[in-house]
Amino acid sequence: MQPSSSQIRRVVLIIAILLLGGADSFALSEHVSFWEGLYQSTYILLAHHDDFNIQSAVGRATILILIVSSLLLIAYLLKWLAEYMIGLGDNLKRRQMKAKVAHMNGHYIVCGLGRVGAQVARELQAEGVDFVGLDSDEERVKEAIARGQVALIGDSTKEDVLRAVGIERATGLVASLGDDSSNLFVTLAARQLNPKLFIVARANRDENKQRLVQAGANRVAMPYQIGGYHMATMMIRPKEVDFLEVLSNSKHNDLEVAEMVVPAGSPLVGQPLSWLHHHHVTATILALNNQNGTSHVNPASHEMIGAGDRLIMLGTQGQLQDANSKI
Repeated sequence: MQPSSSQIRRVVLIIAILLLGGADSFALSEHVSFWEGLYQSTYILLAHHDDFNIQSAVGRATILILIVSSLLLIAYLLKWLAEYMIGLGDNLKRRQMKAKVAHMNGHYIVCGLGRVGAQVARELQAEGVDFVGLDSDEERVKEAIARGQVALIGDSTKEDVLRAVGIERATGLVASLGDDSSNLFVTLAARQLNPKLFIVARANRDENKQRLVQAGANRVAMPYQIGGYHMATMMIRPKEVDFLEVLSNSKHNDLEVAEMVVPAGSPLVGQPLSWLHHHHVTATILALNNQNGTSHVNPASHEMIGAGDRLIMLGTQGQLQDANSKI
């Protein structure tokens, strides 16, 4: 942090008072000229010791005051220097973050790095996707950067801030600010700036879910509701929860869940799901989401596939890659 002009004036004034006060004190107690006293004061302030063999009590008291004051001033100036160097480091990191964001395309934006937003950022980081975090709290941004994440200081409700993180080029946005009104503003601004953006908004109150959807959110999440449901399920069906957590934690297993879209030119179009088994696709099909909006969990092998349908598949990375190459 660079010192302000008022702080600089204050330091200069203190030094002047010490020099002039010391000069007057030495002139009176040691019976020297004012200029000689000014020289002695300057020397003692810089050298921190007496080379003039001053014997009077007033003179020695003046020496102690000058030395102690000089040490305090040096400590204060060192504090300035440390803050300035830290500020230079922070500015360098901000420039590096902005440079990274400028090259991002198809990335995600996490608005708000509080308890919920920070967890979202960790999950995105674990998935290895490009994202940038936004928060007006400098400490939260520093913590995110320390975790190896790309994060910037800024008010997510302002359009210029959203533009600065490349919202026009982004794939998705998470509005995870602490209050629903702020998430509403973020959703409105984001939808206006990028109509194709996939937006997930946080809601704390149930009555605000519909407002967020009307503002442009594709999905609305209620962390407290989700947390309560998860805890109740852990108590009633702990084994099922353990299984789902194993699936969701890619660090501890080789299984992954992926969504695959069937393109219009795919050989699978117009074929039943059994076609995949006949072509040695070993990944498990968890669900079939038709383009018309219907969803089939654990679909039967005779279900017909159309262009634009989405398959939710479970398997190892190799199995999923093999399935994707055949779809």
